[in-house]
Amino acid sequence: MRSAAPALGVDRLVPSAAQVARLLRVAAGDEDADLVVRGGLVVVVHDQTVLERDILIVGRHIAAVTRPGALGGRRSLDAEGRYVLPAYVDAGLRIEDTLLRPGELARLLVPRGTGTLLVDPTALAAFGGSAGAHFATGSTTPLRILALPGDTALPGDTARSRDATEAVDAEPRTVAELAARGHLDHEVHQAVQRGTNPLDAIRRVTLRPARQHGVDHILGSLAPTRLADLQVVADLASATPPDVVVVGGRIAAEAGRPLFDNLDPTPAWAIGRIRLPETLHAGSFPCPVPAWPVADGSARLGAVLEGAALGGAAAVSIESGGSGSLARHGLRIVRLAPTARGGRPVADPSRDLQKVAVIGGPAEAITVEVGLVRGCGLVRGALGFTTAQAPGQVIVIGTSDDDMLTAARAVEGMGGGFVVVDQGWVRAACPLPLLGLMSDAPWEAVLGELAAADAAAADLGCRLPRPLRTLAGFGCLLHTRP
Repeated sequence: MRSAAPALGVDRLVPSAAQVARLLRVAAGDEDADLVVRGGLVVVVHDQTVLERDILIVGRHIAAVTRPGALGGRRSLDAEGRYVLPAYVDAGLRIEDTLLRPGELARLLVPRGTGTLLVDPTALAAFGGSAGAHFATGSTTPLRILALPGDTALPGDTARSRDATEAVDAEPRTVAELAARGHLDHEVHQAVQRGTNPLDAIRRVTLRPARQHGVDHILGSLAPTRLADLQVVADLASATPPDVVVVGGRIAAEAGRPLFDNLDPTPAWAIGRIRLPETLHAGSFPCPVPAWPVADGSARLGAVLEGAALGGAAAVSIESGGSGSLARHGLRIVRLAPTARGGRPVADPSRDLQKVAVIGGPAEAITVEVGLVRGCGLVRGALGFTTAQAPGQVIVIGTSDDDMLTAARAVEGMGGGFVVVDQGWVRAACPLPLLGLMSDAPWEAVLGELAAADAAAADLGCRLPRPLRTLAGFGCLLHTRP
């Protein structure tokens, strides 16, 4: 299988000459290992076999995989009767989509057996420059995060490592989904439930993504000189978290609990990046009056985006003025005669028509683009949010211009995130102050804030699943120029 260009920084993970010398001494029995994982059923992902073996660890690398009891170590981890497999390698997760900063993501993922993320930092770099890219990969927690060099998807690959289990999930993987279902452990479990051999499913989220991205010489398998990233499990395809997770030679989690804290500092440069015009007011959201001639010579007004799947339709189609990209996102453009007042289109909850405003652009030329949206079901109030698809922009959907203004200002005041407004009051909010994309709070708090925001949006009539996250995922596609 051809590999892509290696992930950035992987050269720093290869053992030095001095480290290799010590690995050899331990493998020869001339020196004790730092840690021995004893008597486990080791999954050999290269040929998909299982062997009873000890794994000798020196520092952050594996020195040897030997017959049980052949060599000694200063400390030992009893794995007898349980499986020992490589920690998972994910090359399909976008950090900003999780809504968590890297250190909090580590607290959530490492206990599920994930040791390495291979990430595309483009979105964070687009808004934060080189500092944004470093922020994506600079966590001091056990989770190893390496940047992929540009577009490293290979021909025939989709969603990188997530296609490995043939369980590609169209839903986002925010903190809510990860906390409720798990991570790659969930995808392995799902694949096995559909009939995939467990050893094959494990190979596809360990060795395969490592090979695809040129890091299989250091990641993705349990062999000498590889990083000591492993997990001890009672069942190869269980939905239960691993008994023990070791990352870089250190025990990092037990029984679904992290054995480390997130001590990563909050970068001051990443806060307060959302800026709206000082002159923004309730009258800043007039809907334009486009017109298209139709066959009978009359005119229909308004460009409206409709979430086909969201509105309950069985198929996604583009009726006019759209592109293939819209269809893939579950959106279509429809032409209709909107409700008008004073010669301008207005929101009309009785017809499931809301205004949508996209506010953003360069600091010296911030624009407010307004249109109509159908399909979310909002009957009162407004929803405001920032989106990774357009860093720095604020999008507001509402039935009232006053509530839309309140929502926009609330999002600005939080530095980004999700907000639900009704009758001039903020009913619920999930602040995402880091670049407007990620929270600086513990993941448990973010989970509660998301649940409160979803409940408040539903109370206003919004019928979308995961309302704020669903809309944020559409980004600027929620607005189309007439």
